Amino acid sequence: MNEWELQHYLTKKWRKENLNYNSVEYHLICWELMFPSWDINDNKTKWNEISTDFIFYSIELSELLCVELKNIIKGKKNILSAYCQTTHRTIHFTEQYDAKKLNRARNQCFSTSIKERGDVESTIDDIKFSINPSIKRVLMAKSFQSNSSEYIDYLNSLSRSEVQNEYSLYSTNKEFNRFNDITEEQFGLIEHNPLLYIQIQ
Repeated sequence: MNEWELQHYLTKKWRKENLNYNSVEYHLICWELMFPSWDINDNKTKWNEISTDFIFYSIELSELLCVELKNIIKGKKNILSAYCQTTHRTIHFTEQYDAKKLNRARNQCFSTSIKERGDVESTIDDIKFSINPSIKRVLMAKSFQSNSSEYIDYLNSLSRSEVQNEYSLYSTNKEFNRFNDITEEQFGLIEHNPLLYIQIQ
């Protein structure tokens, strides 16, 4: 199963049953949410902006999860790149957060969904999202290498410049370049909100 197939499989699963994380139920809100338009990534209409894989919401906690999904993550560079990607998308989501825009994105997802994502729903009720929710950055993968947790915990302890020093040891990629564009002020939005990591069962 490649990453696209995994995304499709999980979308259908989470539409039928909520994500349970730390004994809390999270509703699947939307997928492939793009910034800054807050449209849904669709190769037939609009696809030329950065996007995040999934957004979840806990009504109980008034908490949103901004999720990047990977299939298999191996090696420090790949973990670091995924860390930078998840951080970058969560910052954009946090900066631009608006409950009305999120409900619009949710309606767009469910009313135009392709068969592989669970097909169209004709009736979608609005959710009363918090005006000021807690927003968490989450990296999910089907498989992490055995020492990933220690390295992610280490990355969570670093400042913005220290993260940049960390990836300066490797050849550049688009996620490292995007992280370079994050300002100190933007990094402050998530600096004390550690990256969570979930292995999909």
